[in-house]
Amino acid sequence: MLCPDCAAPKAPGAIFCHQCGRKLDSVSGGLKAGDRRVVTALFADLVGYTQLVDELDPEEVRSRVDGALAVLGEAVVRFSGSLEKFVGDAVLAVFGVPEAHDDDALRACLCAIEMQVALARLGVGSDRPLKLRVGIATGEVVAAVRDLAGSRSVALTGDCMTTAARLQQLAEPAEILLDDVTVRAAEPRIGAERVGERLLRGQSRPILIHRLRDERRRAPNVGRGTRLIGRDDERRRLVDVIRRTTRTGRGGAVLVRGEAGIGKSRLLSEMEAEARAAGFGWVWIDNPPHRLGAPYHTVRAMIDALADEFGVRAGILARQTVGSEMDEETARLLFGAVAVMARETEMQLLPEEGWDQRFTGLSDPAELVIGLRLAVQWFVSGLVSTQPRIFVMDDYHWMDPSSQLMLSEMIRLAGELPLIVLTGARPPLMPEWASLPYVEVVELGGLDEAATKELGMVVGGAELEPESAQWLYQRTAGNALFVGEIMRMLRLGGRMESVGKRLRIDRAAAQRSVPLSLRALLGARIDALPPRQRAVLEVASVIGVTFQDWLLSDLQGGSEVGEDLRQLAEAGVLVRCEGEAGESGEAAGASPCWRFRHQLFHDAAYGRLLSDRRRHLHTALADRLETVEPAVDAAELARHRMAAGDKVRAVPLLERAAQEAEAMGAMAEAEAFRQAATALRDGKPIPETVAAS
Repeated sequence: MLCPDCAAPKAPGAIFCHQCGRKLDSVSGGLKAGDRRVVTALFADLVGYTQLVDELDPEEVRSRVDGALAVLGEAVVRFSGSLEKFVGDAVLAVFGVPEAHDDDALRACLCAIEMQVALARLGVGSDRPLKLRVGIATGEVVAAVRDLAGSRSVALTGDCMTTAARLQQLAEPAEILLDDVTVRAAEPRIGAERVGERLLRGQSRPILIHRLRDERRRAPNVGRGTRLIGRDDERRRLVDVIRRTTRTGRGGAVLVRGEAGIGKSRLLSEMEAEARAAGFGWVWIDNPPHRLGAPYHTVRAMIDALADEFGVRAGILARQTVGSEMDEETARLLFGAVAVMARETEMQLLPEEGWDQRFTGLSDPAELVIGLRLAVQWFVSGLVSTQPRIFVMDDYHWMDPSSQLMLSEMIRLAGELPLIVLTGARPPLMPEWASLPYVEVVELGGLDEAATKELGMVVGGAELEPESAQWLYQRTAGNALFVGEIMRMLRLGGRMESVGKRLRIDRAAAQRSVPLSLRALLGARIDALPPRQRAVLEVASVIGVTFQDWLLSDLQGGSEVGEDLRQLAEAGVLVRCEGEAGESGEAAGASPCWRFRHQLFHDAAYGRLLSDRRRHLHTALADRLETVEPAVDAAELARHRMAAGDKVRAVPLLERAAQEAEAMGAMAEAEAFRQAATALRDGKPIPETVAAS
C-alpha cells in the first residue's frame, strides 16, 4: 500500500506515513461489516529462532528477528498484500482483502519468492543465517470487521487460513508449499512440482500439495495444441494485417478489445505460426497487474526477451541495435534517456558494451520525452532492418504509463516500417493511437451458442445434450474462460452424467456453484468499483439476474440509483433491458429494467453477502413485493421467503405456487413446489430446483 499523499510505501503495521505523517487507512477501511470473498493466505515462519534465543543475547535476537520480519513485511506490501499479523517469528499475510486483484494467488507466490531472496540477502556473512518456511493456500473466507475494546481489525475465517499454516509446518527450510487451488490460479506464471496428497492435521480430506520452484517470466503460448473455436472472422482480420505487411513492407497495429476471459490472448497467440511462416520475428510480452507501478517494465521486458532471443546481454543488444551514426545532440538525448530507463535493472550500460559514460541521465522532463522517442525510433528501425517483427503486448490495460508512451511511438513508426504491434485490452480503454489509419480495432464479444457448445465439448470430452449446451451458453454468455472453468468444475465435481454418447449437466446442483478461480476474478472486478456501486450491485443480486430500478431504490432506502446503474453498465457489469418485464411483476416499460451482463456476475455479487445480510434483504424484498400491483407470482415470493429463512410464510406460498402451476398444466413444477413445502415443514433440505429458481 502506498501513501496517497506522497506515494511512500507503507511500513508494516504503520498507522501514519513515515515520510509525510498522513494518517493511513487501516486494512478494514475497504470492508463493510463483512462479506465473503476468495483470498490467498501466506504463512511464513523463520527457522532457527529458538536456537538463536538459546545461544545469543535477547537484545541481539530481537534486532535480528525484527530486521528479518521487516524485509518480509516489505515484500508483502510490494505485492499489495495485507499483513494480517506477526506471531512471534512468523508472518501471516493475505492477498485479496480488503481489495481483490485478478492475480492474488500469483502475487502471493511471487511474494514468497521475494521473501526467500530478501532473507538470504540479509543473512550474507552471518554464521547463523535465518531461513524461511512458507505455506500458501487459496479459498473462501468470511472477512468481517471486528471492533473490540476500541480496537478495529479484520477477522478472516476460512479453511485456507488453517491450510496455509499447516503447509508451512510441513515445509522444509527455504521451501514454499502450495495447495492445488493456488497452483491452478497462478499458472502458467509459476513453476511448481507436485509433491503428493497429504491429510493435514485437523482436516477431514487429503489435499494435493505442490512445491513452488520459480516464476515463469514469460508465459507459454495460450491454448497451444488446441484449435481456436468460433473466431474465424477475427482471425482472418489479423492474418490480413500480416500478409499486407509482407506485401507492402509497411505494418500497423491491432487492438483486440474484450472483457476478461473472452479470449483476447488466445486469439493473439494464434498468430504466431502465421507470423513465423511469413518470416516475422515474434516477441510476446505480458503486463501483469502487479507490475503496473514499475516504470518502463514493459519496455525492459521487451529488451530482455530480445536479448534472450539473440543470446546476448540486454545492454549489448540495445547498443548494437541503436547504432552509432548520430550527431552529438541526438546521442546526448538518446543515451541520456536510456540511462534513465535502465536504472535499477540488470542493463548496466557498460563502457565495454559501447555505452558512452558521459551520458548518465536526463533531468529535464521535456528532454526525457524527446530522448525516449529518439531511443524508440533508432532501436526499432535498427531491429526491423534485418527482419520484420511482431510485438504482442498482452493486457495493455495494465501496462505502466512510461511504457505506454514508448509503445505509442512504436505504433506511430509501424505505419512506415515492417513492424506490427498486437495488443489486447479491456473496455472501456481506447488509446489515442487507435484512431490512426493503419490501426485496426477488433471488438471481441462472447462466443455464439454453437461455438459455446463446441468449446464445452472440447473441455468436457463429449458432446453436450442440447438443453445442457443451452444452459451453459445462458450462464456464461459465451465467455471462453467461464465456459472452460465451469466445465472443469462440473467434471471434477461429478455434476455431469452420460446419456448415451452425450453429457448432461446437473443444472440444479450447479446453479449456485461458481469455481473459485472465477469468483476471484469476478470479485476483483467488483472490488475495483466504488463502494457505493458495490453496495448497489450486491443489493441488486438479491432481487435477481433481472431487476427494475424502482425496486432497487426501495431496498436502498429510497436513494437514487440511476447514475450508479449507468456507471455499472459502462463498467460492463450490467446491461439495460428497458421494455422487458422484470422479475418484480411490474408492467413492461413502467420502469427501466436492468440485468446482470452474466449470470456469473450475479452469482459472484450474491455470494459475497453474509447470511444475515442476505436474509434481511430477502425479507425486505418479499415484504415490498407483496404490496405491488399486479400481484407477484407466489413462486417468486416463496423463493424470497425461503431465502430469508421464514418457513412459516414460505410454506403456504409454495402450496399456492403448486396450485398456480397445476392450473397452467405444469405438473412437474407443481410437484416440486409441494415437495419443497413438505421439506420445509419437516425441516429437511429444499429441492435445489425450487431453491435456485
